[in-house]
Amino acid sequence: MMQEISEKTFYKQLSGSYAGAMVATVTGGAIAGFCAIFCGTQLGWTHLFTIIGLIVLAFCIGLLIFFIFKTAHMRQHPVFQRYGSASMLAARINDGLQHPRYFAKGFDDTLPFVTLMTKDFIVGGGELVSFMELKDFRSAQPAVIQEVRRIVVGNPAMTIGSVAANYATDKLMESKGVNGQTKFDRLIFKDAAGKEYMYAIRHMDMEAVLNLLQEIAPHIQIIPEAKRF
Repeated sequence: MMQEISEKTFYKQLSGSYAGAMVATVTGGAIAGFCAIFCGTQLGWTHLFTIIGLIVLAFCIGLLIFFIFKTAHMRQHPVFQRYGSASMLAARINDGLQHPRYFAKGFDDTLPFVTLMTKDFIVGGGELVSFMELKDFRSAQPAVIQEVRRIVVGNPAMTIGSVAANYATDKLMESKGVNGQTKFDRLIFKDAAGKEYMYAIRHMDMEAVLNLLQEIAPHIQIIPEAKRF
């Protein structure tokens, strides 16, 4: 059964992303604070290392305040200011799920979907605030994600280890259903201001999606693909 998107889904995703950022900021601030205190007591409070530690600590405190502010003002997220409230966008997405022009679901159930495109908008299921109406884009460029396999040479043990690691990664991806047909590349859009928006598209679907864009949004310029690692 397809997961229904709600207002709470939007806020849960946003609070989760902000919470992760805050944990990382607090951890970095704690390390910087400890280093600053240690260097200050051992080397002096005017020592370069102490000053650097204090600057990093101050930066982390400022960043933490920023994330707390963003969490407290989730309802004022730019996507809501541009397209309407979370409940309105949830209703549009749910309606779009009933009438998709392109729909991609992942190989597990952690996301409601990977990418949804209708005749009017596109949105990523892992970041619902990526919701954008197609009329606001000016260009689109496919980016093919290149799979890189590195083999360490010179040291026999490391060579064997790197080959084994690559093999294990391939087998893990196969067990999850990730293969040549379910591989995801990226479609990068740009708006009038040049800001980029990235959405996952199945490798096997990219050509069809580009043709679809030319049909439903002919104002969007299609740029030749780029290779990304």
